[in-house]
Amino acid sequence: MQNKIIRYLFIFLIILLVMQLFSGNKTDNSNTNDDVIISSKSKFVIGNEVILNIQNKSPESVTVKSQCPENPLLVEFYQNGEWAEKEAKIDDLKYCDSQKDITIDPTKNSNIKFGLWSTKLFDTEGRYRITFQTTINGKNKNFFHEINLAPPSFLKRAWNLILYQPIYNTLIFFVSKLPGHNLGWAIIILTILIKVILLGPNQKALKSQKQLQIVQPQLDALKEKYKNDPQRLAQETMAIWKKHKVSPLGSCLPMLIQFPILIALFYVVRDSLNLMDKSLLYASLKDFDLQIVNPVFLRLIDLTKVNLIALPIIVGGLQFLQIKLSLSKVQKNNTNAAVPMMNNMMQYFLPVMIALFTASLPAAVGFYWGVSTLFAIGQQLVVNRAKD
Repeated sequence: MQNKIIRYLFIFLIILLVMQLFSGNKTDNSNTNDDVIISSKSKFVIGNEVILNIQNKSPESVTVKSQCPENPLLVEFYQNGEWAEKEAKIDDLKYCDSQKDITIDPTKNSNIKFGLWSTKLFDTEGRYRITFQTTINGKNKNFFHEINLAPPSFLKRAWNLILYQPIYNTLIFFVSKLPGHNLGWAIIILTILIKVILLGPNQKALKSQKQLQIVQPQLDALKEKYKNDPQRLAQETMAIWKKHKVSPLGSCLPMLIQFPILIALFYVVRDSLNLMDKSLLYASLKDFDLQIVNPVFLRLIDLTKVNLIALPIIVGGLQFLQIKLSLSKVQKNNTNAAVPMMNNMMQYFLPVMIALFTASLPAAVGFYWGVSTLFAIGQQLVVNRAKD
């Protein structure tokens, strides 16, 4: 059982670490004493969307005016010892329908996304200066913010080429072929497709875990019997593993094999909400209009928005059921007194964490997690009903 607990904690920690790895650098706040504060990550990777946060500390509202099809704010690139203005126009004029003036009231803040302009404006490594021009107390004021652009690392390029790009294009392919171009149904189909592809190694991991649970009482008895003889304990433990044809790595290695794919799927679902960058699309999908994607599933849930109640409860409940099914009845005979306590902690703590995680992100991420967990429940039921 300890192996299962370690596995779940390992998965959760890896998700957090990967999120930190790909979330970029710390936020850089500039001109903190100004009437308007512009902040963002200090460094962006070429190809990623540039997003700024503008905080209004002045006594009156300020407005970021839409200039579509031209870029929303003044952008300059530093070269040859001076700042040179960069301009970009988008080709998709339908996109302008969604671009409105953004008014920021006193003490409020708002994110400014460069969207389709990102790949055209921020295409070269180096320093960029972004200027927000507004009027406060009848005076024209300029507020500046600098960012740095870096080329993708070798690891990031390999990640995109091998994992992210194929999964991303598969999702967009499903969206383009589905009636109504619904993102929700595309996420369901993509998640099930990848789960089916990974069915073999995942099923092997679940069966191995079940066998480990069966022999765990015997292993606990050995630990008590040979607690003063580590060498004999190791020999007897190996003998039990060999007799029952199990290995402590049997449930970990298949998980490690499929985990990069699941992480890539997670980020594809998360990033699909932007649907801005066509640079990662294959040639056959370049002409698909990303702006016609419908993010509302069954007219009930907008996958682009955070769902604070219903979806977290559903996803947390599914996670609880999956863990409950994975806790074999043979654990009741376990001689290790710490196991029931650890089981309860895992059974109740992890679903709560997943529910909070779901409530903090756009609904598409929780939607994907729910579909994935529902599929895992089906797998667990098959394993539980199989003869030992």
